[in-house]
Amino acid sequence: MRPLLAVLTATVVAVLAPAGTPLTASAATPSGAFTGASASPAGCSGTGTGDFDGDGVDDTAVGDPFTDPGGLAGAGAVHVLFGRDRSKVVTAPQPGAGDGFGWSVRLAEIDADGCADLLVGAPYADVDGYKDAGAVYVFHGGPTDRTARLVAPEPEADAHFGWSLTSGGALVAVGAPHENADGVTDSGAAYLFDTSAPGPGKRISQETEGVPGNAEDGDMFGWSLAIGRLGGEAGDLDLAVGAPYENDDGLGRQAGGGKPDSGSIAVIFDAGREGDGYRSRKWDLREIVAADADDRFGYAMAYAEQGDVGYLAVSAPLGDGGGVPDTGLVQLFQASSSLELTTAATIHRDGGGTAGDGYGSSLALTAEGGVRLAVGVPFDGADQRGAVHLMTVGDGTPGRMIVQSGAGEHFGRSVGFSGNRLVVGAPDRGGSGAVVLLGRNDTEGTVLAPGTGGIPVPAGAVPVEFGAGVS
Repeated sequence: MRPLLAVLTATVVAVLAPAGTPLTASAATPSGAFTGASASPAGCSGTGTGDFDGDGVDDTAVGDPFTDPGGLAGAGAVHVLFGRDRSKVVTAPQPGAGDGFGWSVRLAEIDADGCADLLVGAPYADVDGYKDAGAVYVFHGGPTDRTARLVAPEPEADAHFGWSLTSGGALVAVGAPHENADGVTDSGAAYLFDTSAPGPGKRISQETEGVPGNAEDGDMFGWSLAIGRLGGEAGDLDLAVGAPYENDDGLGRQAGGGKPDSGSIAVIFDAGREGDGYRSRKWDLREIVAADADDRFGYAMAYAEQGDVGYLAVSAPLGDGGGVPDTGLVQLFQASSSLELTTAATIHRDGGGTAGDGYGSSLALTAEGGVRLAVGVPFDGADQRGAVHLMTVGDGTPGRMIVQSGAGEHFGRSVGFSGNRLVVGAPDRGGSGAVVLLGRNDTEGTVLAPGTGGIPVPAGAVPVEFGAGVS
């Protein structure tokens, strides 16, 4: 079997963004609290959740978490792309070597000012003397330089807070899958921050009251995250948490039993409500299709909503798609105000995949112009050039496979939507990495890379994996 390489041991989530002049930022908040003025900056258009600069057009963010801005090896950078020929480089307010800034990235409007805000994970940043504890930075969009830093209220070495992140309005969730939660090695945790109300984050683990499962060695709870309307109370947001390395070993706390790394997800309803207990639901892959060890269900997730219906996509990149071992699959869930979260379609390559292709290593959903799903297949092809499976949800067609890459480029290691455009990362293209932008009706996309067009190389840096993640 062709191995899934590092993508299945170290996922990268980033945002589409090309380089340019550095974004100046005020000193970051040194605690787990979020601070910052809530006034709406002039110039924000309010036309889209992806409009970072307030010009009325959705933008893209691209992470290069291993680049070396200012000569700081592995400090990382994020490039925000304003169309195809204008961009800006964003670095941490106080960058440090090896921080991995840009490992996870998201463009989303969190302060209701009409401009998108940029959230960036740096899961290898040291915090208060704790090595690789991890941090997340929030850069407010529009004509402002406000920024803030989110960290765990009690930082822990090697927890990698910021490995994953997501948001729904003011509610921001951050994953720390390597945290030794509740004294259990790498069992993992997730944190919730209400960015409209300054205060420390709320920690959630599998030992939190009302959360299903038990904290066990290596579960990696918090590896992936999604926030949306998934069947909780109307007006409240729900949180989905992936634990792709959890063993399918039955009820109660186990030690090495069952099917290793089969994976699971937990959906925590009304996650932002005050209180210590939750109502929640857990899914193991065997409840949906035949499951086995190493399926890694919960590896990647994506959410979108159209009207009253919320859609959640969850991948198992080593699942047996269509009964073919280790070819990968994606499970689609849906919920509405009158329908509890339930399974919908199971998506795969219908016998056309190869073991180890990594189908579902990355996912993206959008509701613009109909609900569309993009599935990254970064190891597709005998030479691992990669591909993306793009489809419209619910129209009954198989969609199309997009290939626009060369040998070993891993096209599809990250996928995202920017307005009506599909953005695909190919982080191993040409030594520096690249992204490909495809309009809705494009058959051939525009390739963007540092040092070309309007995407300069960050000052004092060598691009390493531009496109490792996109949003």
